[in-house]
Amino acid sequence: LDHFGERLSMTSFTIPVVLDKTYLVVPRPGTQDKFSDQIKKVLAPFTLGLWILLVGIIFCTALLSVWFTDRSAEAMNQNRNQDDRRMSLQRNIAKKRRRKRAYARLVLDSCLQKGLFFCSAGVEQDENASLPSKLLLFGFGFFILISVSAYVANLAAFLTLSTTDFINTMEG
Repeated sequence: LDHFGERLSMTSFTIPVVLDKTYLVVPRPGTQDKFSDQIKKVLAPFTLGLWILLVGIIFCTALLSVWFTDRSAEAMNQNRNQDDRRMSLQRNIAKKRRRKRAYARLVLDSCLQKGLFFCSAGVEQDENASLPSKLLLFGFGFFILISVSAYVANLAAFLTLSTTDFINTMEG
């Protein structure tokens, strides 16, 4: 015990470890392994409104793509169908029903295709596409470039945030 007194007289700021009353308080690390928590982490860089806007733009691009594709096909078939204008009313109604189903399938296919383009951060390059389709895909490709860049930058900023809480006292 004599050397403790000697030590305290040399340096007044040190306390022997045996006499020290400092406690280390560390919170138990919590894991969030729920599927919903993992989804929230992935969606965190953008707000809900921005995610809705992204899905809306993908849907509008898909609709415009179907419309532009149909317009170019109608222009090609317009000359061929001049003779077939005298169809019966029943055949016309059946054709319209098939056309509605075909358009619904085309819209669904185009939505899935544009969503895949967005998720893969690229667009198709169709040399035989019409000029409006090419302009639409150019604009959509630019939109993809900007949104993916913003997402990656925000995700990197989000992942570098410190989430540890500072504990000041024993009470919290």
